[in-house]
Amino acid sequence: MNKTLLNIIAIVLAILFVFPLIWMLLVSLKPDGVNVYSLSDWVNWSDLNIDNYVKVVRDSHILRWTWNSLVIGILTTVISILFSSLAAFAFSKLPFRTRGIFYVIIVSGLLIPTEAILIPLYETALHLKLIDNIWAIILPGLTNPIGILLLKSFMDGVPKDYIEAAQIDGSRNFRLWWSICLPLTRSAMVSVGIFFFILSWNNFLWPYLSITSEENMILSAGLPTFLSNNTMSLNLIMTASAIAAIPTIIVFILLQRHIVQGVSMSGVKG
Repeated sequence: MNKTLLNIIAIVLAILFVFPLIWMLLVSLKPDGVNVYSLSDWVNWSDLNIDNYVKVVRDSHILRWTWNSLVIGILTTVISILFSSLAAFAFSKLPFRTRGIFYVIIVSGLLIPTEAILIPLYETALHLKLIDNIWAIILPGLTNPIGILLLKSFMDGVPKDYIEAAQIDGSRNFRLWWSICLPLTRSAMVSVGIFFFILSWNNFLWPYLSITSEENMILSAGLPTFLSNNTMSLNLIMTASAIAAIPTIIVFILLQRHIVQGVSMSGVKG
């Protein structure tokens, strides 16, 4: 009985979470002027079409913005995972005198809000001539300490016996990181990578300040510009929002198994 009740609750919650996405997709496929709040219009699926998508693509740079967001998200994710895993391996497996001090300094970066560093960050990007360049978005995104914090906790679970056995065989630090720690924390790295990608995809404030041309904007910064000119059309707003949401939904669907494994695991059991 308890299991049945839990299943019913889970189904109800799933419907509540999925319904806004279904509503957004259906509204985006409805012609302009249709009352999307009417039940009769809802059940009538004969008028579904992609005219709104064609109009949004034609009247905006949304495909360019989406491409920019994908490029920045992928580069930020790959480089961040590389740096974070190397730092996490050093803090977890390499003994050195100032390890605790440096770890506290890095993790304390989580206490600093983004708004507090916008002015020095902008001055630095301006001095390096990175304004209106995608690297102005990518480089600051590599400094998020959350990846080091999470990956270190997973690498702490890698048995010391594996490390010691590899060291006896003559493996150096890079070999230990590449051949032992990376394979054993793969699910955790995928989970952290998805977190980095979504964080980059939804980043708004800094891209909005650092990118000046419409062609170089990313989706999160360019979308409000388009929506502000179409506030009277709910269908176009939902269409643009659907285009922005579809890539992250696809990423989640394809990699959800790794997300579940990364969350459920607290490291590799010895």
